[in-house]
Amino acid sequence: MHYFFEKFGGVAKILFVLVGLCLVLVQGERLMAQEPHACDYLLPAMVEEVMGMPVLEVESKEANPLGQSVCFFKLSNTEMYLAQVQMMCSSWPGMENKKWTAKSLFENNMSFLDNLEEEQGLGDQAYWAGSELRLGTGLHVLADDCFFTILALAGGDEAINRAKARELAVKVLGMLGKE
Repeated sequence: MHYFFEKFGGVAKILFVLVGLCLVLVQGERLMAQEPHACDYLLPAMVEEVMGMPVLEVESKEANPLGQSVCFFKLSNTEMYLAQVQMMCSSWPGMENKKWTAKSLFENNMSFLDNLEEEQGLGDQAYWAGSELRLGTGLHVLADDCFFTILALAGGDEAINRAKARELAVKVLGMLGKE
């Protein structure tokens, strides 16, 4: 490469810089074109901070037909310690053709869940639906055009799981700019 620069001088250096700049621009455009995902809004470091243990594995699940993507954080190989966020925002690319908005999906889901407890001070509306391993559990939050559910299992204590889910929800709201 050194020989190339000596032989062609300044022109080669300018071309080298231009090619590098083009590569950076193309890569940046590719990254910006990616659809948003739940894993963009709850990061492993956030989960580790709140849950008090290292994240062993992150599993990213693509959006379901309703537009909800899932990010799962495995925290233990032996105990039932985990965190998960499932989310969608009506303003995300591709959501304009979906049947459900964040608000309508939130309202629909809440209408099918029993024993909901209102959770004050999170988004526009939030409900706690327990932390058992069954369909519909977790902390459900509607904030503007986003709906997400947080599940946090930090042992068998319901109050601790609820508090951890709330802390994680605050982190997601912060990433969304909807604190």
